[in-house]
Amino acid sequence: MTEYNIAVVNSSSFGQVFKEHWQELEQIGKVDRFMLDPDIPGPELAEKLKGYNIIISSVTPFFKEDFFENKDELLLISRHGIGYNNIDLAAAKKHGTKVTIVPPLVERNAVAENALANLMALTRQAVPSSERIKADHYEDRAQFMGNEFSGKTFGVIGCGNIGSRVAELFQVFGGTVMINDPEPHAPEGWFEANPSVKRVELDELLSKCDYISLNASLNEGDTHMINADALKKVKKGVYFVNHARGALIDEKAMLAAVESGQVSGYAADTMEVEPVRANHPFLKNSHFLITPHTSAYTYECLHGMGEKCVSDVKNIVAGKPLVRELTGDIK
Repeated sequence: MTEYNIAVVNSSSFGQVFKEHWQELEQIGKVDRFMLDPDIPGPELAEKLKGYNIIISSVTPFFKEDFFENKDELLLISRHGIGYNNIDLAAAKKHGTKVTIVPPLVERNAVAENALANLMALTRQAVPSSERIKADHYEDRAQFMGNEFSGKTFGVIGCGNIGSRVAELFQVFGGTVMINDPEPHAPEGWFEANPSVKRVELDELLSKCDYISLNASLNEGDTHMINADALKKVKKGVYFVNHARGALIDEKAMLAAVESGQVSGYAADTMEVEPVRANHPFLKNSHFLITPHTSAYTYECLHGMGEKCVSDVKNIVAGKPLVRELTGDIK
C-alpha cells in the first residue's frame, strides 16, 4: 500500500483560513508546510522534498528539469493557483509527475476586482492620504488630488479569463475600452457579447489610453513587453495596473517613466522577483502601489482553490481522472 506524504510548498494561505482543507489531507497522509527560497536550485529543492510524493505548490519555487532529475517518486504537483510558469511540464511528464491547476474561473472575479481596486486606490491617492490623517495632518488633504474614471479611455492588454473581466468592469465607467490580445484567449463568444469594446494594435492602445491593465500571459514574446520603447509611446499621464505577471514590464524603465512624469502611476500585485523586499525602489515612491500578491485572497476564491487542491489529492490517491491536468504537450 502506497504511503502518501504531502508537501505544501511556499503557500502561506492553503489550510490557514480554511483549516478543513488541511485536515482532509491529514486523513490521507502526512502533511507538512515548506517555506523555501523562491530561487532554490532544483537539486537542493529535490533534496528538501525527498520522501514527499505529492506537492501543493504556490507560484514559487521553480520545478525545472534539474529538480525532476534529482527527485524521488513524485505523483502530483497541484498548483494552488491558475498559472504554471514555474513548472517544466515536459520534464514533469517525462518523469511521470502529473500537474494540475485551479480552473481559471475560480480566480476571475477576485483578481479582476482587485486590479480595479488597486488602480482606483492609486489614482485617488487613498493610501498616502490615509497615512497623513493617521499622522494627525488632516489639513494636508488638498495635496491629494486624483483623477476620475468616468468617460476615460481604458486599455486591456491580454483579454483572457481575467483580462476580459477587467474589460467588463472598465465598461461601467462609460468610456472607450480598447483591447489588445497578443495571443487570443478571450472566452468563446466574449467579443460578440461585448460589441462596444474596440480591438486595436498595441501602439494605438498605448498612445490613447488613460488607464491600462496588463493581463497577458507570460511567455518569451511578452517578457518586458512594456519597456523603455513602449513607454515612450504612451499617453502622458497614463496609469498602469499589473495583476498578471511582474516580468511583463521592465521595472527600471517603468521607474524612469514615473519619475519623469510620463506615467502618473503604477499599481501591481505581482513583481518580477518575489518576495519583494523593503528596499525596492518602487516602495520609496508614492506613485507606486505594490501589494504582496494578494489578488486571490478573497474568502470565495481561496475556498475554491483549496477545494480544488484537495480534490486533486483525493483523485490521485483513488486513481481517478484529474481535473485541469496539464501535460508537456502544452505550448
